Amino acid sequence: MLLILIALVGVSHAANILFMSGVPSPSHYIWQRPLMWEMGKRGHNVTVLSADIEKQPPTNVTYIHLENFYSTMYNTSMREKVDFFDMASQSPIKLLGLFDEFGMNLCEAAIESEGLNFLLNYPKDFKFDLFLSDIMIGPCLPSIIMHRFKDVSYIPVTPYNAPSTAASVLGSYAYSGLVPNHVYDVPEVMSFVQRVKNFYYDAYEMILHEVYMHPEADRILRTIYPSAPSTTTFYKNVRVSFINANPIIQYKEPMMPNMIPVGGLQIQPPKPLPEDLRKVVDAAQNGFILFSLGSNARSDLLGPERIRNILSAMERLPQYQFLWKFESDESKLPVPIPKNVYIRAWMPQNDLLAHPNIKLFITHSGLLSTQEAIWHGVPVIGFPLFADQFRNINYCVEAGIAKRLTIQHFKANELVDAVKEILGEPKYATKMKQVSRLFRDQPETPLERAVWWCEWVLRNPDADLLQSRAVHLSWFRKYSYDVLSFVLGVAVLLLATSKSKIE
Repeated sequence: MLLILIALVGVSHAANILFMSGVPSPSHYIWQRPLMWEMGKRGHNVTVLSADIEKQPPTNVTYIHLENFYSTMYNTSMREKVDFFDMASQSPIKLLGLFDEFGMNLCEAAIESEGLNFLLNYPKDFKFDLFLSDIMIGPCLPSIIMHRFKDVSYIPVTPYNAPSTAASVLGSYAYSGLVPNHVYDVPEVMSFVQRVKNFYYDAYEMILHEVYMHPEADRILRTIYPSAPSTTTFYKNVRVSFINANPIIQYKEPMMPNMIPVGGLQIQPPKPLPEDLRKVVDAAQNGFILFSLGSNARSDLLGPERIRNILSAMERLPQYQFLWKFESDESKLPVPIPKNVYIRAWMPQNDLLAHPNIKLFITHSGLLSTQEAIWHGVPVIGFPLFADQFRNINYCVEAGIAKRLTIQHFKANELVDAVKEILGEPKYATKMKQVSRLFRDQPETPLERAVWWCEWVLRNPDADLLQSRAVHLSWFRKYSYDVLSFVLGVAVLLLATSKSKIE
């Protein structure tokens, strides 16, 4: 009887938690996965609505597949707009528009998906106690879910490290003179002209959300629920938020009190390497170098010339073993693979970065990759492609732990020189070890912090006191543009009046 009572007490504290990982990008899912699984491990009933699913999920975790999301992004007309090797040359204005457009396209795909309709057809009295969703998908799909499951406590999460991207959701601020817009490729210390442009990009993003993103999201929401309120009203459900940020390893931005920094949430203790990789890296007498362009940009789509340059550079550094995440087999390479290069379609990146023989990480400068490199103390060469990858590598270069190259136009000798400089100058490894130590020096792990706040919201589902009132203000009022307009108008009027008296 005692065992039964203990079991019943455990069940009574379990909650129904819904996670949504709707962005069709493995890295966005990978960032959330440790929290999903940990909440299931703690006895909660976890449902995951996701474009990425697990064939063998852990206990208490159930997946619902958004089965058409990857096809919407990569097998339709949208594919022409998602050329990762071309996006670096696109203007910030175009990128900001694409982000909002992607969110709306995915929302329209969602209402046609079997997965979302399966979720929406749950019994009418079914209740979720907590909802967590990647805010990079925009407000449309989360609003559909929050309208269907009324009054569910909401934790918006983002693997992005720019708090300003959450302005409309959390009432945060874009500090145009302090921090570059998340898609603007400039250093933290901007010139006057760069600050003028940055002010324009920040203002454009805010206005775009107000005149396009929310009205379009409202239109899609009401195709399912005609009487639903505006998507802006669901922000009242926000309790706290999780942001993939840590001030040690990125530009410093003021954050609202309900923004919980969990930078590095995805970083887990390393696991043993697969046998083929273990043999290669253990045999690397002078260490090995890992080359990966992440989960979205494929190395096998770089084109013959760039691939030749990369392999030529690797061949000219025979003292080092190279591991290259290359998504096709050796037959797809335009030249024979050098003896010191090992290619593999997928690399267990975190586990390799933790290996004692690693010397250098050549990366696309994605945020998760950058965080993992810093956590494990591995210097970096960055080939940024788009969006926040610019700010990630720019910060690392300014911190003295990285070199930056351009994937669009580079020659083999540039990569060779960069490798020789980083591995030949002790200052890079020394500085990276210092930053790594500071990054690791936390009172608890990012995962433990996220779990505590999830359960805080479950204990206090109606506690909305952490939310800033700025979330309910238009951008025009929030930044006092109405006041500035009034002051300017008065100044012009006084000037005109005094001029007329003089005349």
